[in-house]
Amino acid sequence: MTSISGIGAAEAAQAIEAMNRRDRALDPQLPERDFGAAGELLAAEHDGAIRALGRSTVEILSLDDAGAIWGAARRSQLELRWDGDAAAVDRLLAAWIAEAGPALAGVEPWDSSLSLRVPSRDSELARPLLSHGFAVVGVEGIRIGARGADADAALGRLHAAGVSVRPAGEADLDLLAELDTELLTHDAQHGGVSPRPGATAILRDGIAERLGADSEWTWILEQDGAAAGYLSIETGKERHRERLAPGGSIAFIQAMYLRPDVRGGGLGEAVVEFGHGCLEAAGFDRILLDYAALNPRSGPFWCRMGYRPLWNTWQRRPAVLAGL
Repeated sequence: MTSISGIGAAEAAQAIEAMNRRDRALDPQLPERDFGAAGELLAAEHDGAIRALGRSTVEILSLDDAGAIWGAARRSQLELRWDGDAAAVDRLLAAWIAEAGPALAGVEPWDSSLSLRVPSRDSELARPLLSHGFAVVGVEGIRIGARGADADAALGRLHAAGVSVRPAGEADLDLLAELDTELLTHDAQHGGVSPRPGATAILRDGIAERLGADSEWTWILEQDGAAAGYLSIETGKERHRERLAPGGSIAFIQAMYLRPDVRGGGLGEAVVEFGHGCLEAAGFDRILLDYAALNPRSGPFWCRMGYRPLWNTWQRRPAVLAGL
């Protein structure tokens, strides 16, 4: 393993450009990516050329930190670039694991993790990651272009099923936090997030911020006078634009949740089509969302709704695995 100072910035920049060309060939929706200037960038070479680059970060959280609900309490994340050379990426992954592992000790094993987000279409990377004990736990999907979604028609389907849709407001914060907690608890079964003491209050704060920024993009679903679920969308967030090639306007479905007793019969499809119709009418032509890869319902559902995988989050949890 060689540090960036050992290989030279110009050589690293040339390697990154080659890796960007590979990304664009894999998926035109991928952005050009750089590593910035902070920290040490490690490189794996093969046949005299840089074939893999990576920079890792370590985050150690207390269980009551707001960010602790979104994964393990001790976690390391790797920003990885490579050119398809399996031997080089294998060495870089091994070096990262060896370096980050000791920093993640000291907690119950399940509460430590290593993770990285990679292009979904980069199938060549699957075997090296599997060999180091990683599995896909999350997918970011994308829906591209207007598809003629009709919000009024979707509302008609919901009303026919006895479901009403109304805009959410500040008075709904406690209800939305309750629904979001149910969603968090459900998704935690699939390994990507973690229920924590105080999670409901943390989620409530996030919803309040979202309502302040995008007040017209959250709706409550009701059936027989009781809350049945909700839909919440984010618009104009820089963190979403950073994960996409330039061009067009971007929205992100932050959450779509139906309580178990109202699932089935196409209600979920109608709720999402309502959101799609509102977004298309507002001129959004790319929609993103995240879902749990190990949830047997999520992938098929979002595929039916017009999404395809863009990014996969691979995770090794616990971070230190016996025998590896």
